[in-house]
Amino acid sequence: MNSFRFKMHKKIFLLVLFLFSVTLQAKKFVYNDSVILNKTEVKIEEMANELYEKTGVSAYLLAKKRLNDKSIISYEKEFAKKLKPPYTILAISLNEQKVDIYNSKDLGKDFDREAILSPLPWSGTIIPLLTQKKNYSVSAAMLNGYADMVQQIADSKDIELKSGIGSTNRDMIMVLRLSIYLFLFIIIGWYFVSKVRKNNG
Repeated sequence: MNSFRFKMHKKIFLLVLFLFSVTLQAKKFVYNDSVILNKTEVKIEEMANELYEKTGVSAYLLAKKRLNDKSIISYEKEFAKKLKPPYTILAISLNEQKVDIYNSKDLGKDFDREAILSPLPWSGTIIPLLTQKKNYSVSAAMLNGYADMVQQIADSKDIELKSGIGSTNRDMIMVLRLSIYLFLFIIIGWYFVSKVRKNNG
């Protein structure tokens, strides 16, 4: 009986030790100041962990409400001091209305920073969504931009990300682009029609 109890205690001890070691090894990639939804945070952590395991690249998301008079670039640089390359940081500050990407030099050619941060709907994957306040949330915009960034990094290393949002990401951007193009088409059409009527009148 005592031998059985000893074996059970030993197994429980080993299980607790294993779970504790896994927790210690877990890497946190999302620093969320109640800016993005919990389910978005979980999805980004999933993509970040897979990217790290397969490529060794650490991709962080810093979602802050305010930076207390710091610039977003100085905040990123301060955060980066404790990181080991290769790494990339996608940061947003709601109060300052700023979004930025900061990365180690060895990742400079693995993704297109300017395209991701572009305000143009046919290029950018964050800012065009942030400006559509009635349809998209900050969570959706940051998930979209983060997914685009890590997917580009994975593609540059010929790695498949099973946790990537893939076609969902492309569909969201396509819907946004089509809605903007349709809006521009209506405005231009209305302008020419009104001009023709004025000339005929």
